[in-house]
Amino acid sequence: MGVSPGLVWHDYRSSLSIEMRTESTGRRRSDLPDFVQTDVNVGALAEAIFARYAGPQAIVIEGTPSQATFFNQEYCPDFRVMKLAGELALRVNQRAIAEAGRPDAIHPLRVTIREIMLAALLHDLGKQHEDCAPFIELLRQTDLRGDTGDGASRHADLLSIVRDVHCRKGPCMIDRLRDAGRAELNNPFIATVARRHGEDYAVNYSARQGCWWAREINVVTIADDYDALTSQGPERAYRPERNNEEEAIQMLRAGAARGRYEPRLVDIFIVDVISSVRL
Repeated sequence: MGVSPGLVWHDYRSSLSIEMRTESTGRRRSDLPDFVQTDVNVGALAEAIFARYAGPQAIVIEGTPSQATFFNQEYCPDFRVMKLAGELALRVNQRAIAEAGRPDAIHPLRVTIREIMLAALLHDLGKQHEDCAPFIELLRQTDLRGDTGDGASRHADLLSIVRDVHCRKGPCMIDRLRDAGRAELNNPFIATVARRHGEDYAVNYSARQGCWWAREINVVTIADDYDALTSQGPERAYRPERNNEEEAIQMLRAGAARGRYEPRLVDIFIVDVISSVRL
């Protein structure tokens, strides 16, 4: 794909229509007003996106039409991740506008808030792949919390396999949806998040990786990690116990110090998202 399209959100309450626009530079520019959105209703947008992707979905597998169900209407951890990521993206843009002109001003995002949220919803889609799904089922049968014996070790091994497989298979599942007619998925950022969201910010941003969307991917990673640390479901946990909000904040700060997260994004998440938004 030679150029990256700009996506302009029209009316998230009634439609998911998008306008494809191509920049002459072939790259996203964070100073374009299409991307610096500061008044998005994240809750309404999340509901609209989820309604489009929850339940039975048409897919195409190697040219053959089929059907799959990716998200449970009643329980979907990624719905909360999508809202957290959307709130963080919104607050980054608001900070960027407020700090404009200052030498240390944070830069706006180079993708739209809607793209961030859609990527956050689909970032774990690889767990639905036939290569990953059996391990997910086994994972659900073993609760890590309160178990320090063989069950905990088995859970840790399964979790390691799931992390590896779903990041490789995520773009495959996105392609299956796209090939069935989801034009909004003809988007390199969304596939990149599915492949690289588990990497540390320092890794994605490094000269070796040269990931163009390192900050934008990190928005999803911060939201996903916070949800995993504080959620109820054992398949969402990184540690044996569920962490409270203060413990999760301490872990986010520690992660920023060692390069997993971009420090300014963590600060905004803690101050503007966790402290003032209850999801």
